[in-house]
Amino acid sequence: MPFGKNREWILLADKAHAKIYARNGINGPLTQVLDKSHPAAQGKQSEEGASRPGRGQKSTVAARYAYEDHADFPEQESALFLREIAAEVNEAVTRDIIDKLILVALPKTMARLKSDMTDAARAKIEEEWPKNLIGVAEISLADRLSAFKS
Repeated sequence: MPFGKNREWILLADKAHAKIYARNGINGPLTQVLDKSHPAAQGKQSEEGASRPGRGQKSTVAARYAYEDHADFPEQESALFLREIAAEVNEAVTRDIIDKLILVALPKTMARLKSDMTDAARAKIEEEWPKNLIGVAEISLADRLSAFKS
């Protein structure tokens, strides 16, 4: 990293929302770079037209069982959405826009984001905070972030 560069991105994400803030310097002001949401990833499977799985019964047993449901539409939509967010980060790393990346997301979301990032993008990750701060107001976000660094 060249001397004097301290361009930091802070990525806040959950399964259906993502916000990216940029900051120059350790305590520089936050500037919003991205604010995306994906409503299809928030829904329930039943809202996508799929009902509960059917039931079956073996001829030799009186008990009934539920068929396993193999498709989870909201999870699939969430995976597509998070892949798109990871692509944004990958592009920024390729264009040399960021020097450091801070990920703020719950563990499952963070793992999915990291799995879709390039090696170069993962190398920029300086800190990971397993929190969901997507709903925190921008005015208090800087204070919340500085509390984590302490």
